[in-house]
Amino acid sequence: MAGYSAGIATPSTSTRHLGIDRRCRIDDVRQRRRDLPHMRDLDQAATGVIVIGSGVVGSAIAYALARNSIRVTCIDLDVRGAGVTDSAFGWIGATRTGSGSELHHDAIADFRALDADLDGALSVSWAGSLTWFRTPKDTESFVRAQQGLGFPTEAVDAEGFTRLEPTLGSRPEIAAYAPQEGAVAPGRMRRTLLAAARDLGARVVEAAVSEIAVEIDGRVQVCSDAGVFHARYVVLANGLGVPRLAAQVGAVLAVESAPTIRYTFRTSAQLSRRVLSGPDYEIRPWHRGTYLGAESYAATEDPYRPLIRVHRALDAVRRDFGLRNFLELMDFRVGFRPMPTAGRPYLGTLRTAPQVLVACMHSGITLAPAAARRVLHHIIGTAELASI
Repeated sequence: MAGYSAGIATPSTSTRHLGIDRRCRIDDVRQRRRDLPHMRDLDQAATGVIVIGSGVVGSAIAYALARNSIRVTCIDLDVRGAGVTDSAFGWIGATRTGSGSELHHDAIADFRALDADLDGALSVSWAGSLTWFRTPKDTESFVRAQQGLGFPTEAVDAEGFTRLEPTLGSRPEIAAYAPQEGAVAPGRMRRTLLAAARDLGARVVEAAVSEIAVEIDGRVQVCSDAGVFHARYVVLANGLGVPRLAAQVGAVLAVESAPTIRYTFRTSAQLSRRVLSGPDYEIRPWHRGTYLGAESYAATEDPYRPLIRVHRALDAVRRDFGLRNFLELMDFRVGFRPMPTAGRPYLGTLRTAPQVLVACMHSGITLAPAAARRVLHHIIGTAELASI
């Protein structure tokens, strides 16, 4: 089956047509080691795979590989720190990706499979989402577009909205309801995946990677503060750092920095039950009595603009929920999302160095499990990623 159109680095062979299960059994991988020469190389290398980046995408890939008995080392400058993952809103929402690719279509199913594999340790809330725009016409267009892409989305009127969200006083005439979507704590997800990978034998190294290079024998050399590593494959999952390392092996990738604000607030009133995304705010339940909000802004704006945007969003929350109750901003942080300029994920092998894979995408939270499965199947030889 042919690969996707230019700019989409997703598998060039459909895993559905190959009959691949979402979770590849360990026994299957061991059998392939006996059958496939490159799998024997994975055993013989000091490390089969090096994953650069321990955000949610890198951690998901490290877990998928370790789960299937592949030697993996995950390297990141700040393994314990925040980064863009810990500044994420945590919306598991295929409808917001704006693509009809197989990667996006599989996102929710792969996320559920990963959570089941971890016995629910990700603590996902599958309560769905409600989205609306300034005008009913714009919302209706959004619903039709999502339905056209094959994402389960339905239009609900004000009465239907009230049944779903009874505490919102100012209700839109029409909203897009995506019942299959959910939300997760991004930092917890990243830490859970990384800890699970480590428990399965993955090595986690806290170090800055300065250089990668392909050696004469085909292995990839990774130079870091912690020393020099060698592997059969290297996966670049370090977000905004991907272009710099890719350039060292002759590839040109364009990734922009897209600032985002995540804030936490609390109130004595009960607000949303699920993700609410309107024209003036984007909020969801967090811990007891607290809520998360998210806003985007341009990096060129006034440095005080993020706080202004947050207070403007909270004013809109007070207005729409008719709040006279206590509402307090607890904290806010700014993260910088890696956005491939082509508008579609980078997920594939570099034409200039096929041993180097790239996994750079937005939204990483939503797409990480689907991306990890594809990387796994490429490495074990049961599916092939496209070249970038």
